[in-house]
Amino acid sequence: MLSVVYLMVMSTFAFAQADERMERDIKVAEGVLSSLIKQQFQNSSWLPVAVEGSYRSGYGITFSVANFSNFPINYMVTPRAPQAPRVRVQGGQGLGYTYSIETDEEGEVVTEELIGRSRNVDKESKAEAEERKQEAEERMAEAEAEMADAEEAMRESERALQRSFSGVAVMPSGVSEKDKQKLNKILVDAAKTFLSDYSSILSQLKPEERIIITNRANEGNGRYWRFMSDEKRFFLSIEASAADIKQFQTNKLTKEQFAAKIKVVESEVLNERIQDLELLTTIIDRLYQPDLSKTYFTEENTYYERLKDFGAIFHMQVFSSNQLDRGYYTMPTQGGQKLSEEERNKKVKELYPAFEKELKENILEYGRTIRSLNPNESLIFNVQLTKCKGCEIPSTIEISTKVTVLTDYISGKLDRNAALAKMEVKKGPNQ
Repeated sequence: MLSVVYLMVMSTFAFAQADERMERDIKVAEGVLSSLIKQQFQNSSWLPVAVEGSYRSGYGITFSVANFSNFPINYMVTPRAPQAPRVRVQGGQGLGYTYSIETDEEGEVVTEELIGRSRNVDKESKAEAEERKQEAEERMAEAEAEMADAEEAMRESERALQRSFSGVAVMPSGVSEKDKQKLNKILVDAAKTFLSDYSSILSQLKPEERIIITNRANEGNGRYWRFMSDEKRFFLSIEASAADIKQFQTNKLTKEQFAAKIKVVESEVLNERIQDLELLTTIIDRLYQPDLSKTYFTEENTYYERLKDFGAIFHMQVFSSNQLDRGYYTMPTQGGQKLSEEERNKKVKELYPAFEKELKENILEYGRTIRSLNPNESLIFNVQLTKCKGCEIPSTIEISTKVTVLTDYISGKLDRNAALAKMEVKKGPNQ
């Protein structure tokens, strides 16, 4: 019995060490890849190149780099909130009252004061001053109301901006087509160098896993920058299998043979609206409204990208609850009862398997309405999941299927279960 317990403890310890080693190796590899990219530029000391790596068991390691086809303007500066008014109300001569509100550049109140001053005046002047005082107080009340309206307008502006982050922001890139091609080549060259010369850093990959380097950075954080319609954006993916890497490292493949096995996908992101993809967006948003969904729900912020010769990627963000005061929650899809955080988290965890299963079924059933994708292309749903700290559910999930699976299901070549089994599910790190 003791030996069994000992083996279990040692096994758990070994897994923990392996996870720690993998995390450390990925951090080192992030720095190496970032440095290789920076070295491609003549003046690279100022250039920030953020690389983020993540490991998915059974799939491999993905390194995400900022989209170089949009470089250097691949971010959005948050507009400054509107300034609250500066109010000053002053009484008349003799006995005066001054009420002032001063704000800084961000609209924060710096000073707010009421100053009264008196002089030796006769009764008549005092009566007049009292009238002035009353008038000043009325103006003070009006000013306070104006301030409250301005503050509410600022809050609404911030809420609107936050909502826009879940959708699409439009901005120019400022980079010529020729420069974009050069920048994409820089990423491809740096990625190939990394895979051939430095991938040995990542020694714990299984043979069926892979290393992918892509410019689809910051996916799943609810922010997506769509550029003006006359601008072109490109999705890049550079991939090598762990098995091929191992063969190259053991001299079973020459450098030229290994380079030929590196898969490079460059696909233009199309900006035009496509009717059947728009329709699928509408369908998904409706299915995951609180009155229809039995699991998680959306705020109608689903959007898609059409990638030329690759397929379509739909981006979703789903929620599970609304927070009330004093740490309580309601879950609209579960009847809206008042729950503690512990009760809420337990329910969120219980709902996850049903959400994943139902989403796959919905993609299969409603994805067959799509006619604009080619048979060799893919339909992908990338979902940012509801927050649930410590629940051990994924932070993100990606479900993909080839269009041929959908067409074979429509034609009867595949039954429902067979079609669902052909869908690929990739889960992000657990929360």
